[in-house]
Amino acid sequence: MNNKSKSKSEAGYFAIARESADFSFEDFVSRYYNTEQPVIIEGVGESWPAKQRWTETYIRQALAKETKAEAASLWYWMERDMLSGDYQTPELVQRLLDASNTFARSKSMRIWVHNQDNVSSWHFDGNMVSVFNTQVTGQKEWFLVSPDTPLHCYPFVNFAIMNGNDAKSLIHKRYTHFMLNEGDMLYIPPLWFHKVISKAPENISLNWIMTKKETTVCSKTLNRELEKYRLQEYLFKHRFAWVKRTSKMIDAKLPGFLRSNWRYQSMIITQQPQRRFGLARYVLEELSALGRTLWHARKARSYYQQLKPVKQLDKADMNQPD
Repeated sequence: MNNKSKSKSEAGYFAIARESADFSFEDFVSRYYNTEQPVIIEGVGESWPAKQRWTETYIRQALAKETKAEAASLWYWMERDMLSGDYQTPELVQRLLDASNTFARSKSMRIWVHNQDNVSSWHFDGNMVSVFNTQVTGQKEWFLVSPDTPLHCYPFVNFAIMNGNDAKSLIHKRYTHFMLNEGDMLYIPPLWFHKVISKAPENISLNWIMTKKETTVCSKTLNRELEKYRLQEYLFKHRFAWVKRTSKMIDAKLPGFLRSNWRYQSMIITQQPQRRFGLARYVLEELSALGRTLWHARKARSYYQQLKPVKQLDKADMNQPD
């Protein structure tokens, strides 16, 4: 069932690989996880009770009873096995979460609830996470771009500059485009840019996220991320207190989805070579994007204004009987 795709270094469209729900863990790791290539595993959530149960109201009421669940800016955070009667964690996800070469994190699950025509604009996720995204209800249209052929980003963040012309942006990029249907799980490798459009009246997705302790895959985007985290560490530990205070104050004022501070005690181990004068070159390259940023500022403003944060969880009745 696996579709042959273009070489990792070859630009242009490629058809995303598709595998069945009984795809083996060993084959997944060797073909996709280690090589950091996307794949759809079909039918993972086909028999989940969540397909019939989950609505935004149900999720908010159920998570309100969980003391450690919380609403972030655009999604809900869960710890592992919360609402476990509604779904089954896929074996490959369970094994990777428990692997010794994966950083431990307290909250590794997210729920996204989107109405029809909601657009998540081009970005990649911070902390170099691998994302296992199951479409519980509804349908979403996905675009993915390889970190080998990155999009132009706003300075110092992981959101691509909105120019209103995807066709032009995808020229000379290695990308794929597909629909993710109910019950199917998408593996999004670290640092892959994605844009997502919700198609059904209500669309609910369940994510598991994790970060490897080591990767052998190098890319232009990985280089940018490593230099960003080195710059953040330099500023947050600066010998001058005012530099530390100012840097942390600016970071605290950013919306949660724009923050991507490294959350682990050690940095991921990579084979990515460091550039000479890397931090200085990184800062200059990021500042060089200001002209393009200002030119398209109106598009970013309108997108930001239409974002709808998730509703907060009402914990007041969490101890009340059902």
